[in-house]
Parts: sequence; C-alpha cells; structure tokens
Amino acid sequence: MGTQVGPVDRGALRRARRREQILAAAERLLVDNGVERTRLRDVAAAAGVSIGMVQHYFDTRDRLVAELFDWSARRRLEAWVSLEPGDVDAWRRIETLLEHALDEPLLRHSRIWIEFLAMARDEALRDRLADFYDAWRRPFREAIEAGVASGLFAPRLPVDGLVDLLIMLVDGAEVATALGAPGISRERLLSIHLAAARTLLGVRLARAGAGS
Repeated sequence: MGTQVGPVDRGALRRARRREQILAAAERLLVDNGVERTRLRDVAAAAGVSIGMVQHYFDTRDRLVAELFDWSARRRLEAWVSLEPGDVDAWRRIETLLEHALDEPLLRHSRIWIEFLAMARDEALRDRLADFYDAWRRPFREAIEAGVASGLFAPRLPVDGLVDLLIMLVDGAEVATALGAPGISRERLLSIHLAAARTLLGVRLARAGAGS
C-alpha cells in the first residue's frame, strides 16, 4: 500500500517549490544585473510572485543573496562530488573533473561565482566559501593520490599544492569567462587546463593512453 502524503507534507513541498522559484529568479537577475542592481521588487516580478511573498521567505536582500549562494553553489558542488570514477585510471578522473568544472552554461556559472567572490569581505560568506573550497578539493586529491599510488603520476609538487593549483586554474578560467576575455572559449580553456595538469602531474602518457 502506498504512502499517503498528508496536508502538512504537501504544504512543505509547496513552500519548498516556491522558495526555489524565487531563488531561480534571483539567480537569473544576478547573472544579468549583478548583486548591487538586483532588488527584491525585481526578484518578485521575475518569479511571478508578490514582493510580500519574497519577504516572507527572505526578509532582506542580504539574506536572499546569502541563501542564493548556498543554493547555487551547493547544486553545482553536489554534481561535482557525485562524479563516480568508475573503472577508469586516475588521469581519466582528472580529465572528467576538469571537463565538469568547465561545464556549460559556463558563462552563467562564472558570473554567479564572481559575484559571490566579490562579496567575500563578509566574514560569514568567507566561512561558507572555505567549506565549499574544501569540498571541491577532495575529488582532485583522491584522483592524484590514486595516480601516484599506481605509478601513473610523477608529480612535480606535493599533492596539496597540486590540488590548490588545479582549483586556481578553474577559478582563473571563470574570471576570464565572466569578463569576456578575448579568445576565451570552453574548448580552449579545457585544452590549456589539461595540458597544465599533464605537466604538473607528470603523467606517464604511454600508460594514460592518448587522452586529450
């Protein structure tokens, strides 16, 4: 016999959907206008709800932006950490991580990330950023350690330094993308990232296969 969903559950589901509707609208406005030019009134119009409804869930713009950061970054992070290595070698895992880090829509991801980084003067937001950075590092570290253990990688630097460099490469790519730097495309960025990673990791190409 199936589980009955009671009125309270339906109400909670409806509230969660309305909250996500508002956050999705705020995310679109943030990409187009930036944080400073995104007002609660604009978010309400974009979400198709009253400003009172927006204030019911997010009483101030700062609260909305803070929760938008958590919501947006957590969705991307969940997809990142859920990447299953499968039956592939460590280099293919690195390739997959870099491909995913530069996944489309890259421009939207980049603009959102840059807006949040610009707000990092806020101590509470810095703490959340630190948590997300730690979570992003783990898959890189596991792949590098597996490559070293198998003899596939002969790295030029300690593992922690390599992890930080790869994260900084991704961050730099998002800055260049958000600014519309000349000649920047996902394909070119990915090619540069993979070449840099091969050099830094000392990938033994004969064992890694043709790769990218």
